[in-house]
Amino acid sequence: MALQTSGAISLNEIHVEVGGTSGTTCSLNDSDIRGIGSPNATYADAQNGTGINTTSGSAISIYEFYGAADTVPMSTTNYARNTGTADAAFSYRSQTAGIANVQAYLECRLRRTDPYVYLEVRERSSAQTSYWWTSAGTQTALSTSYVTLGRFNLTGITEIRLDWTTPTSSTTGSGVYSGSCYIAGETNGPSATYNASSGSWVTVSNNQSIAFAFTAMGLAECYAQVDQECFTDITAYARKSGYQDTSLGTYQFTSEAIAISNNCF
Repeated sequence: MALQTSGAISLNEIHVEVGGTSGTTCSLNDSDIRGIGSPNATYADAQNGTGINTTSGSAISIYEFYGAADTVPMSTTNYARNTGTADAAFSYRSQTAGIANVQAYLECRLRRTDPYVYLEVRERSSAQTSYWWTSAGTQTALSTSYVTLGRFNLTGITEIRLDWTTPTSSTTGSGVYSGSCYIAGETNGPSATYNASSGSWVTVSNNQSIAFAFTAMGLAECYAQVDQECFTDITAYARKSGYQDTSLGTYQFTSEAIAISNNCF
């Protein structure tokens, strides 16, 4: 049963909620008390988005335990590399033309289809070359059909979220060129129900989803050339009453666009 949402709250009540014996010794720094799920914990203070910060000795406040309940993480399954230090998905496109305008797209979708929620990725265009890497590090070709990077193994999840970092980039070139990175929520027609917004929870029913697009763009003209690389880390979260908000881990996406101009107009 969840703790009260207002009024006086005692350390003993928190201890009992996590299975402790009333009147026995405990502290706010105990690992079971720090592991409780709380809807009032701020994102900055919470390691998993809603639970109390589990780092021993870190600052927590008593108000954060209002409405808290002894919850467990959701069960998850990962199929791709999710360390955030090596690519989980990569897209590449090169073009040579008088005016070369190149875009290398990855699309990421989080989809509820009971009894699971799937994290998926695909390339937007078959004109590009794209890969994903399994959890064992095996490189596999991507296509315009979604593949599963990971999933939450629970039916009836009510809210989902995709977080991403501001893309970092590497741009090299010569002559008249430009390069840039693009990342934003994007349903792209029927591929998803809602646009994702980084850090925002979206309420979903069964068979609904959220998505975003991640793109490297390069433009070259008059015998110029540009190599534009873009990098971002993404994390998927899911929420259901009675469970801790849970993440699948951090996945690194890379897109690279090479534009080569062979003429001058």
